[in-house]
Amino acid sequence: MNPQPLLSVIVPCYSVEKYVDKCISSIVNQTYSNLEILLIDDGSIDNTGKLCDIWQERDSRIRVIHKQNEGASYARKTGVENATAEYVTFVDADDWIDADMYSDMMKALLSTNSDIAQCGVCKVFEDGRIEHHDSEYKTDMFEVVGHTEGVLLIVEDEKWHSWMCNKLFKKQLFDHVEFPKDRGLADDFISLYLFHQALQSVYLHNEYYFYFQRSGSIINPQNIEAEIKNDYDFSNALYERYLFINQHPEYHKVLPLIQRKTIYHSIRFLRKTTIHPQYISKGNFTDIVGQLRTIPFPKGEKLQRSLKIELYLLKISPKLYKFLRMFHIQIFRVTNTLKITNKKW
Repeated sequence: MNPQPLLSVIVPCYSVEKYVDKCISSIVNQTYSNLEILLIDDGSIDNTGKLCDIWQERDSRIRVIHKQNEGASYARKTGVENATAEYVTFVDADDWIDADMYSDMMKALLSTNSDIAQCGVCKVFEDGRIEHHDSEYKTDMFEVVGHTEGVLLIVEDEKWHSWMCNKLFKKQLFDHVEFPKDRGLADDFISLYLFHQALQSVYLHNEYYFYFQRSGSIINPQNIEAEIKNDYDFSNALYERYLFINQHPEYHKVLPLIQRKTIYHSIRFLRKTTIHPQYISKGNFTDIVGQLRTIPFPKGEKLQRSLKIELYLLKISPKLYKFLRMFHIQIFRVTNTLKITNKKW
């Protein structure tokens, strides 16, 4: 009998033929060997699906699922639905992981009887630069965190982040969690609901996960239309997070913070829509305006004067807000043309 509990590793793959071999290699070469590796080919339009099939022939632990393109979130959903292990984790197909990641994380998870384990992450850039996010990224230290504190740390988004790929979960935590469809950049936000279900989590400071910052990915869009789509998704996800925190008094410590974040990112989205109206539908504009008008000014959080003014205008009249924003933009365009100023609007 294998003393290591089975761990399902779910890898959403969409048109990443340049990167997927390095990713899968880092998984199959883990010192923790009792793995079920689910490669979810999300309707790739290059050779990614074929490469996944080749890996399936090489390693009996690998299972490939080919499906129509529905986005990374639904690819993860497919993985969870097909996973047979008690524990699940995720890797993005253009990233890679340290050889001891799962061995050390499973050891910490099991020894502390936690529901979630997470590790440090470092960002790797195309020019080879590495950006560390934990001041103690080379240490064997770990800390155990209770239910409420874990949720607060995720919402604060400083020491911890909503990333799904640096975490191991008990599969049962997903029983009452819904994966958002076509959410794009903010699909990781479901981690909040998983921490809400967890009684305890353990955090390893070591940076075992290598988060590749490639151009053209969801996090680094190469055109304004994709950027605005990301902003819309992010604003919606923040608003959902605000509603959730508002409904649970035990988390109200971070309520002013999530109010401020939601207001800031939603108004940022609205500003871009007045500059590039061709990339936004009227319904999307109305959605964000409607959400903003329900959020009170946060108590104890400093809100920029410009944000206060715009929020006041939106609460009075969205049409007036839109008119004044367009007027503001036209003034800057004229002054920039005349070289009176060179400011961005």
